[in-house]
Amino acid sequence: KSITFIEDMSCYDFNPESLLMEDDDVNVTQPISDKVLKYEEFVNEVLKNDLNHVLEERDKIYDEVAEYMKLQTSIERLKTIDSRPIKEMIDVGCNFYMQAEVKNTDYIYVDVGMGLHVQLTFDEALRFLKKKIDQLTVKSEHLTDKSVDIKARIKLIIGALAELQGVSAQSSKPRYDPFS
Repeated sequence: KSITFIEDMSCYDFNPESLLMEDDDVNVTQPISDKVLKYEEFVNEVLKNDLNHVLEERDKIYDEVAEYMKLQTSIERLKTIDSRPIKEMIDVGCNFYMQAEVKNTDYIYVDVGMGLHVQLTFDEALRFLKKKIDQLTVKSEHLTDKSVDIKARIKLIIGALAELQGVSAQSSKPRYDPFS
């Protein structure tokens, strides 16, 4: 099942007055409750799904950054070791470790993306990792900005719907807000 993510945020343009105004696809005699249901469905079906998708993508990037930082730390530690060969415990997957002996530590193979591994010296690998981490950080900040925008639009619509229905948006008793 694929998730459709709406890249163009302009489709989220929402005018709270549009709940009360005449639309081409909405009959003027249509009860306000039907309009409210339409906008609630939009929030629940579109905006919340897009928000979850953006947050999942951002979490994947955070995981990738963590892996690159772990590699960066390992390379910096390996640079300080003068004895060759090096005996090391290597994670072979699923937190299973195996003892390995590395006879030549002049080069390291780094995954640069798309399944491509490049042989680099430690200094080259550190420069690459710094650039890659910076690139991923910018991408994660962009996704964070998108998630904040979607959250703001959700709150705007919910506030407008509450006002339209005569419900106070600022309730006297505290309530749980999953988006704060």
